[in-house]
Amino acid sequence: MKCRVDGCGRDVRYKEQQWCHKHYFRIRRNGTIELMLEKKKREKGFTRAYRVTVAGPRPYQHLYEPTHPLAHKSGYVPEHRMVVWDRYGNDLPPCEICGKESSWATSHIDHKDNDPKNNKIDNLRPLCPGCNTWRDRPPEHTFKRNHSLTFEGKTDTAEGWSRDPRVHVAGRTIVLRKMAGMSDFDALFSPKITHNGRVWVDRRPRKTSAKHERKNAVNINIDGELKTSMEWSRDPRCNVSDATLRARVKQGWPQTLNILKRVKP
Repeated sequence: MKCRVDGCGRDVRYKEQQWCHKHYFRIRRNGTIELMLEKKKREKGFTRAYRVTVAGPRPYQHLYEPTHPLAHKSGYVPEHRMVVWDRYGNDLPPCEICGKESSWATSHIDHKDNDPKNNKIDNLRPLCPGCNTWRDRPPEHTFKRNHSLTFEGKTDTAEGWSRDPRVHVAGRTIVLRKMAGMSDFDALFSPKITHNGRVWVDRRPRKTSAKHERKNAVNINIDGELKTSMEWSRDPRCNVSDATLRARVKQGWPQTLNILKRVKP
């Protein structure tokens, strides 16, 4: 039995599919044998750019332009990257979400409508790898492992609510309160209770009323706004914990809004 591809002539190795060894693995890798046909066209002297579709969960369109600055070793260029290159050249604008500076070596070109075949310039935008990865991630409160709480029409995790300026307890405390059967409102806004059942009142003497002036404070100054790492972790603009902010300050991260996000500096 011969391979069912016209003109192949090789013996079948996979009888159920009627493929030879070569074309079976070509179909597994690429989902099509069109790449072989495109190669033959190039060898015969065709100079026109042929559009091909690479199989996968996001089948991006590619064009054969071996002289293009963004061309791969195979000579193909993703069409969406070519369209953005024609508009911006080598000077890419910063990430549209976080404002981080980007280059062609690090940036991802995102399709706003999630349609990889819609390569109009209005549908494309450069994003940093972090924002491109997280933009389609479902909200944290939708995961089964997380506790979700709703107040005034807003639903978030316990950790997310702990960053709200109106909430004065930690995320773990909120989780324990929910496990004890408290309502969402009480879990968020009930006063702290000590181990003996009394309402906790901070009577410790303070040398200063400003937390950032204390000796052990880790201060972060962003655009003239000075707060401690704990205060920044409760800010709605912050997506990381107090421990992460402290570690980033020790590592020498620049004190910009990027220090509050799940992105690299």
